[in-house]
Order: sequence, then C-alpha cells, then structure tokens
Amino acid sequence: MRGFILFTFALSVLVALGLTLLAANSVFTYPVQIVAVVLMLIFVLDRVFGFFRPRLATRIPPSQIAEIERLYFRSMRELLSDDPNLVQIVNDLQRILSIDSHYKNARHYLNRALLLQSEGRTANASTRMPSRSSAEFQHLQQQLIDPDPNIRKSVVMEFIQYGEDAIDPLIALLMDEDADVRVHAATALGWVGGKDAVQPLLVALQDDNAYVRRYAARAMCWVVDEVAIEGLIGSLKDSDNYVRRYAARALGWSQDRQAISPLLDLLIVEDNNDVREYALTALEDLGERNVSIERPVELIE
Repeated sequence: MRGFILFTFALSVLVALGLTLLAANSVFTYPVQIVAVVLMLIFVLDRVFGFFRPRLATRIPPSQIAEIERLYFRSMRELLSDDPNLVQIVNDLQRILSIDSHYKNARHYLNRALLLQSEGRTANASTRMPSRSSAEFQHLQQQLIDPDPNIRKSVVMEFIQYGEDAIDPLIALLMDEDADVRVHAATALGWVGGKDAVQPLLVALQDDNAYVRRYAARAMCWVVDEVAIEGLIGSLKDSDNYVRRYAARALGWSQDRQAISPLLDLLIVEDNNDVREYALTALEDLGERNVSIERPVELIE
C-alpha cells in the first residue's frame, strides 16, 4: 500500500508540475494540483503515524520454535523408517502447522502421510529405505570425491534416505574442504541421528567457519546425549551468537542437569536477547523455572 501511495504521489506531482509550467490555464491544472497536495498530506501522515505500515509477522517464541523443529525432524525420521508410524507423523505435522502454517515442507509431507494413511498402508516399497549395498549407494559414494563441490553438496540429500547407513559417508563430507558441503553434512547428520553422529558433530563445533559451527550445534539438538554435554557447554562461549543459541537449546533437550550451572553463568554475561531467551527456555526444559537474572550492564571504558 505504501508503495502505491508513493508512486501515485510522485506521478501526481510530475503531472501537476508539467501542467503548471505548460498549461497553467487548463481546466485540469487546478484539480491535479489539489490531488497532489492531498496525496502529499497522506504520505506525510503515513510517515509520521504509520497508517499504512505493513504488519509484522508474529514472532514465534523460542520455546515453540524448539517444539516445531523437534516435531519436524521426528516426523522426517519416521517417514524414512521401514515401518512409519503414520498417526504420529500426521499429529506431529498438524501440530507444526498450527504454530506456523508455512513451515518448510510440512504441508507437503502431511498430505503425503494422509494419502498413505487413507490407502491403509504403514509400509511399502516406496517408503522403505534402500539397501546400503545397492548400486545407487555405491554410486553416491563415488560422488564424494567429485571435484565439483556442488555435486558433493547434492549428494548429501541423497544419502539421507539411507538412514544410519549414511553416517559414515556424511562424516566424510563433514571433513570436506568446501564449507557449504560441511554445512549440509552437519544438518544431514542431525536428520539421520544415531550415536555415531555425535562425535563428528562435536568436531564440527570447532570448525573455523561460523556457519558450519551453527549447523553442527543445531544438529546436536536432535542427537544430543551425555557424550555431547561437555562440548556443548564449551560452545556456550562461542563468538557466534547463533552457535551459543543452539548450544543452549541442545543442552536443554539433553535433560542433563549438569548443564544448569553453565547456562546460568551464560545469562550473567550474555547481552544478546535471543541467546538469553534460548538459555531461559533450556533452563525451563531442565526444570529450572522462574529464573530471573538481569541483562548485564554494558561496561563503559
């Protein structure tokens, strides 16, 4: 709406100026000048009071974002299983869409699950994971050494369909020289899960590239166990606030109470509001409610 008003105002000014200079006595000159003045007043009032300011999308609280991601990746993992629990998948995806109706491909997968459910299927050839010994799997492994990083990156999504059998190839990609490939590999390791994914992701938390560390911390949310706690606590001091945010979330989901003290320490020094929200949500997940630690005062040198 603002764009339309601005365009109309600019056009009316140009027309009024042209008529004033070239045809001052025209019967159209005065009405066009009046229109230009009225549009100018509307434009100024909108700038002052924001009558036509676009509505901002409702910000989803971190606790609900955590719930969405947990349900989404649980449903994706279930869809990849030999015998998917379609009732659970449908319930998870419907819950996601009730919070965020545009979340990723949730509606697409919900329709797929409903279709399978309507056909009375819980497992069939199209939903079963391919065999690790298949020719397709061997071909994907060969592409791990393709000189084109885009090819290696595209292989990641193909490997996901093999579930935990894909962990070893994905670990190899996690050591790739291309940062984008490592980012995709970290995400995929979170998708396929498994305890064997934890240690490689801990290594990725030390990556020189901040984006790799971000996605490794995010993937940790889905595979976190007692082995990961120490590394995640260390990541609460990462220079990147997204890494600190996801590390806090993963610690909350770990249900390991030794994370409580480091999270409280983080709140004492943390000045990023988003990180603080995630830390407070993690503490709630760990049973520590009504935590009240004031935002740190910035030191003035």
